[in-house]
Amino acid sequence: MVVATIIAINALGLFRDNLSFLLGRSPGPEFLARVEEVARSVEGVLDVRELRAEYVGPDVVHAGLHLVLPRDLPVEEAHRIAETVRARVHEETDGHYCVIQVEPAAAT
Repeated sequence: MVVATIIAINALGLFRDNLSFLLGRSPGPEFLARVEEVARSVEGVLDVRELRAEYVGPDVVHAGLHLVLPRDLPVEEAHRIAETVRARVHEETDGHYCVIQVEPAAAT
């Protein structure tokens, strides 16, 4: 009974410590602001939309965002810009995964 009680107490402690990761805790506004700042610093990016991030492990952050790029941009250039943003986000933040969607700017 003593061993079972110790195991149960440890299991509850581990569950409580990791509950926020299981529920997809956000890394906070500072992290989101940094990711947006990094994305906007890449030449060709007009806007950043739908930025989301969540912990998927103790030190693993998964981020996703939409980049608004010029409407007449060739696909190859849009891909190059998205890859540049992804690489910079990885380098300058603790984000381990970054999914980027590309959107054309609204027609004027």
